[in-house]
Amino acid sequence: MSLATWEHGATPDAQAHWPASLPAPEALGFGRYLAPSIVTAGHEDGGGWSMPAVLPRDAVRLDLASGGLQYGLSVFEGLKAYRGADGALHLFRPREHMQRLLRSAQRLSLPAIPETLLMQMARRAVEVHRAYVPPHGRGSLYLRPTLYACELSLGLRRASRHALSIVATPCAAPDCAAPKRLWAERELVRATAGGLGAAKTAANYAASLYGAQAARARGCDDALWLDAAEHRYLGEAGTMNVFVALRDRVLTPPLDGSILAGITRDSVLRLLDEFGLRVEQTAVSLDDLQYWQRSGELREIFGVGTAARVAPVSEIVWDGARVLAGGGDLVARLARRLAELQDGAAEDPYAWRWPLADDIESGWASAPPGV
Repeated sequence: MSLATWEHGATPDAQAHWPASLPAPEALGFGRYLAPSIVTAGHEDGGGWSMPAVLPRDAVRLDLASGGLQYGLSVFEGLKAYRGADGALHLFRPREHMQRLLRSAQRLSLPAIPETLLMQMARRAVEVHRAYVPPHGRGSLYLRPTLYACELSLGLRRASRHALSIVATPCAAPDCAAPKRLWAERELVRATAGGLGAAKTAANYAASLYGAQAARARGCDDALWLDAAEHRYLGEAGTMNVFVALRDRVLTPPLDGSILAGITRDSVLRLLDEFGLRVEQTAVSLDDLQYWQRSGELREIFGVGTAARVAPVSEIVWDGARVLAGGGDLVARLARRLAELQDGAAEDPYAWRWPLADDIESGWASAPPGV
C-alpha cells in the first residue's frame, strides 16, 4: 500500500501559516482545539484490517450498543509531533507508544494491530494536519490513537468488529515551572497489581476522576494514588509518573502492574543516567517522605508525562499531614533537556525522534499484513 492510495475525505489545506481559527500557540492549552479530520481503519474477525481513510472528525460515531461504550472495550495512546528549527516535522518515540498500545490491546482482548499500520496512520494524521503543528519550540501536535469495539451487542464478550481512529489536537508547550499540589488519596483505589493499571484504557481514567475531583475540592491540583493494600506507598499522580529526588539519589515507584509504564518516565530515567545520577526503582512510602523531609535529604518531587513533560510538585498533603519539596534545580534541568530532544533543538543520541520525511526510505511504506 503506497501513501498515494489512501482514501481522502475533508482535510485542511497543508498551508504554511498558522490556522486563523486557532489562538496563538501559547494559548492553546491541552486538548481544547480538535483538528478537523481523523485517520481511521476498521477490523473484522477473519477479514483483517481495512484500508485506512481520512475522514471529517464528525463522520465517526460510536453507537450506544457498542462494546466500546457499554463495556469500556477501548485503549488509547498519546504521542506528539513537533516542528524542528528547520521546519521539518518529527514524532517523538512513536514506536514505544505504539508498542504500549499493543500491550494495552492484548490486556483487553482487542485485536492486534500491525506496527506498520500504526506508524503509517500516525504519519498520515500529522501530514493532513501539518498546518496545525505549532512553530518550533512553541508547542506540539498531540495524537490520540484509539482502538475500540464497535460491534453492536448487549452482552459482555470479545467483539468481532473494531476500529482504530486517530484524532489530533494542537497543544501549547507545557509550563514546566508551575508547581503542583497533590492530595495523597488514602481511601479510594485506582488500580492494583493484576488489574488494569498497566494498560492505557478508559477504565483507568474513569476510576481516577472522582478522586481527582475530591483532591481539587481540597485545594489540590490532582490526586496522588497509593498502593491498594496499605494505602502508604506512592503509585502515580493523575496522568503522571512520580519521582523523588534526594540528596544522593533519585527514586521512582517500580512497574508492579498497577501503574503505567510511561514513555516520558523511561525518557527521564535515561536522562538521569546521562546526568550521572543514581536512580532506584523502588517502593516509596509517605512515611519515607516525612522522614527525608525532617532529615534534610528531600530535594524535589516531580511528575512526568506526555502532556505535562516534567512538572514540579511543591507539596503533598493528606489527613492533616504534609510534605514540602523544592529548592533544587533537577526539575528545571530535566525539563530543559527533554524539551531540547523533543523539539529538535539538540542532537538526538537516543534516536528518539522519527523524521516524517524519512519514513518511506526506512521501510514504513510497505503494506501492513491484513490491509
